Amino acid sequence: MKLLSPKFSVPPVPCGELPGADPEERIERIHFTKLSLLIEMKKREFSECIFSSCDLSGAALDGCDFSDCIFERCNLSGASFTKSSFRRVRFSECKGVGTDFSESALRDFFAEKNAFSYSNFNAVRANALFWDECDLSNADIALCTLKNAQVRKCSFVRANFFNTPLKGLDLKDSDLSGAGFSASLAELKGAKINLLQAAAILRSLGIDAQ
Repeated sequence: MKLLSPKFSVPPVPCGELPGADPEERIERIHFTKLSLLIEMKKREFSECIFSSCDLSGAALDGCDFSDCIFERCNLSGASFTKSSFRRVRFSECKGVGTDFSESALRDFFAEKNAFSYSNFNAVRANALFWDECDLSNADIALCTLKNAQVRKCSFVRANFFNTPLKGLDLKDSDLSGAGFSASLAELKGAKINLLQAAAILRSLGIDAQ
């Protein structure tokens, strides 16, 4: 799977605070460092921006459009990105406990070494998504469309995959302990899991596989 990386036409300008721009104006080509977002920023456009070591915990960013953006070592815990759009966006080493991405559209979305436990990806539509060494334990990943997706060494402990087809995903090196599926296990059709994972899933359904 080929993932498109964020592109920058010029180096973003360093800044520690949000510009006092018109709500309708796009925020672009800014490198935010140690930004603390205390105001509501719903339905804003961010293009060619970098967020480094920013505190976005509890931020209201619903309906925003992010294109060619990078989030690195940020605190996103409790932040809300519902119904947002992400294109060519990378999240790296961020803390996102309870972050809400529900009903968002993700395209060329790369997440590496992020703590997304208890996060909400419910009804997400993704095309070209890669979760690499992420903690998605207790995450809600139900009712999703995952096209051209890839995962590597992720924790899906007690994650909810109800009605999310996982066809084509190689999950053998990820932790599926206690993950939730429908009784028919239809979500796992076409996915790759190992024998230990298969036996554990069957035991969770009351089937003793020996």
